[in-house]
Amino acid sequence: MLFQQLFMKNIKAALHDIFSTDFDVKILDDLDVHYSIGIDEAAFYGPKLDIQYKNVFGKEDTLVTIQIDMLLAQRFGMYYIDENGNKALPYIIHRTSLGCYERTLAYLIEEYAGALPTWMMPEQVRFLPITDRAADYCAQQADQLRQQGFRVEVDGRNEKIGKKIRESQMLKTPYSLVVGDQEMADGTVAVRKYGEQQSETMKVEDFIAYLQEQIATKAKKF
Repeated sequence: MLFQQLFMKNIKAALHDIFSTDFDVKILDDLDVHYSIGIDEAAFYGPKLDIQYKNVFGKEDTLVTIQIDMLLAQRFGMYYIDENGNKALPYIIHRTSLGCYERTLAYLIEEYAGALPTWMMPEQVRFLPITDRAADYCAQQADQLRQQGFRVEVDGRNEKIGKKIRESQMLKTPYSLVVGDQEMADGTVAVRKYGEQQSETMKVEDFIAYLQEQIATKAKKF
């Protein structure tokens, strides 16, 4: 109990030093960052800095944590010699830039309601051939896009094109490319962006250039 009281006293003193010095407060103030000091929270081995956010439901969660570990160095015997020639223990800083993998994915899925920006989507483009003749053409074009690093699928099922479009939209595929005899003859694709009702006819090379720009700039909208 005595050790716990002394430890908590040191932790609170460290918190005060970290957040109350002119240097640290100046950084937060210069960045115009809202902050508050929390005492007796969950971190039991040292002070920490949490960056909080509210998700689409208004619930607060932690996005980034920077934590000072005041115990681990001693447990591992991690000493160094300071400028005075004395043996000293370093403070170990735990840092996570985006929290855990699952939390980050959950945040992104909630934020974008599943319709992630093109550069994030597991499937970026889906070819929708209208006829069996167009299926081979779509497969060739899809291979061309894959060679350039795009994530592409071809829906070659013997289904009505309306159903294919609807299912592609339900999957929130950023770009559904409808291809029939006319598109094959012209070397074009009918580009249907997610969430839009109308298609835009584009040359295949023009669509590739457009897609490259969307991904290179990490555009949020299609």
